Amino acid sequence: MLNYEQIQELIKSIDSSSLRVFELELQGTKLRISKNNEGFYDKANEIKEEIEASENIPVVINNKNEIKEDIKIERKKEENLKVIKSPLVGTYYSSPAPGGKPYVEVGTKVKKGDVLCIVEAMKIMNEITSDYDGEIVEILRRDEDIIEYGMELFKIR
Repeated sequence: MLNYEQIQELIKSIDSSSLRVFELELQGTKLRISKNNEGFYDKANEIKEEIEASENIPVVINNKNEIKEDIKIERKKEENLKVIKSPLVGTYYSSPAPGGKPYVEVGTKVKKGDVLCIVEAMKIMNEITSDYDGEIVEILRRDEDIIEYGMELFKIR
């Protein structure tokens, strides 16, 4: 079993390396370290969808004095949004060259067939195109994010 200092040292080593994901299973204990933020974004999107699914959600906050406050979160209306998902596993790139102008930005008007980004898989650059006419409302990934099949990339209205 790894102790706290060993885990800290492992995190520092992985952080300074080029590894993106590290997994270790030792004596029934599993450790997964990822620099990709995919878990964070997936969880944040789940929470956001839950909030948007209801009109008002009472949230109870407890502080040191045990004072309870009800906070109402209003539903954000997202009507007629279409989602572009990744058709393959790979690395996301927003532009054709490092540091170049992105194919699209929030607010860009796109037509069906317009290139939105590139997904690199096995050293092959695959252009991801729009399935819809509309406007880019949200870009859900950043350059060099590792993406999986079916992962959401863009929201279009």
